[in-house]
Amino acid sequence: MPKESFKQPIKKEPPIKEMKEKLDKAEKMVEEVEERWKDKIEEFEMVEKSVKELKKLWEENEEKVKGKFNDEVFLFFSSLPLPETSSFLLERISNKFLKEFDWKKFKKGGDLDLFLSVFLNKNTKNYISSQKEKGIEEENIKPIEVHLNVKELPVLLGCLGYQNPKKLHLIIEGDCGWNIGERMQGGKIIVKGNCGSHTGLGMQDGKIIVEKNCGKYTGERMQGGEIVVEGNCDDCTGDDMQGGELNIKREVKSFFRSAFYSYNHGTIIWKGIKIWENGNWTKEGKEMWEKGEIPVE
Repeated sequence: MPKESFKQPIKKEPPIKEMKEKLDKAEKMVEEVEERWKDKIEEFEMVEKSVKELKKLWEENEEKVKGKFNDEVFLFFSSLPLPETSSFLLERISNKFLKEFDWKKFKKGGDLDLFLSVFLNKNTKNYISSQKEKGIEEENIKPIEVHLNVKELPVLLGCLGYQNPKKLHLIIEGDCGWNIGERMQGGKIIVKGNCGSHTGLGMQDGKIIVEKNCGKYTGERMQGGEIVVEGNCDDCTGDDMQGGELNIKREVKSFFRSAFYSYNHGTIIWKGIKIWENGNWTKEGKEMWEKGEIPVE
């Protein structure tokens, strides 16, 4: 056998530059993973801290608003040192607060809904201010989207979206109580369920979409904005309505007579037909009225 056949192949060592590049890449990957975990831990701690603060503030102040009107309660809660947090954590904090709330101690008629609305409003306005400080025009500020899961709560929460501000899109997963979107200032509220009475009471701007049915007095004292009800409405719909657009896709048990007074410069659409606009019947609305097809009380 030739002598050369006993020679072992010589291994070439990788170039030092290539080894250094691989080492640097590995170190960078480790740093990125550590940074991601650090961010997650900080987010978790912030959520826990905020929920704890909310619970404490509620327990200390819930009795102080008993028997007060909604605007008084809202002002009082607005004066509290509610936790300030990043806009992207609002949904997690709100849902965790509701999930961990001690419902056994909750008394019927409590103002937890207004308390939560103030928390969302305050942080939304802080977010808008911070964006403006960065030189972003208000019309270019991206809205905050908050999904509230109320499906498994033992009570129906009303007054969610009270004075809902611009740039807050509140999506409520489940049925609600009364006064959803009361005195709404802007933004959007989507209810993926039913609403109680007084939906959109006194709203000034923004849009409310109810995917199922509404109770009595839908659109009461409405001044602006838009309410869309995909299902039915109960009695007294449009009571003292003065502006905005009320669009009811299905049946109405009855409209309140004041919905068709001349001072109502809003628009009423019922089952796809515009029946009222800017203080007067439309042609189609007048025909329906004369035929007795519009239920009024």
